[in-house]
Amino acid sequence: MDKKLAEALEFSNYRLTINNQKQNLKLRMHTMCIVGYANSIFNATPELIAFVKLIIDSGNTQYVFLDSNENPVLVTDLNDFYSRLLGAYTSAINEYYTELIKLNQVRSVAEIVG
Repeated sequence: MDKKLAEALEFSNYRLTINNQKQNLKLRMHTMCIVGYANSIFNATPELIAFVKLIIDSGNTQYVFLDSNENPVLVTDLNDFYSRLLGAYTSAINEYYTELIKLNQVRSVAEIVG
């Protein structure tokens, strides 16, 4: 195999591996954002976190939210719910950021998978 073809194949494998690892990191982040609360499952998104904060700031002590399966769930401790959502999201996004920085500094397939 000629040298240029070998280099092109190596680069192609590198890009494919990088993209696969990035997809894996995104999936892990989304999984880490799943919060179980009141026998229901919620996705900790910036929108939900901001909405819960708005409900708290408006003076409500309880509120009915739709969970991930669109079932209504009465949340009676909004502050606890808010802190769980924020904690899950913050943890997930920080890990995603850290791992993505590491991944972007890797320059070979062997380093990525090793």
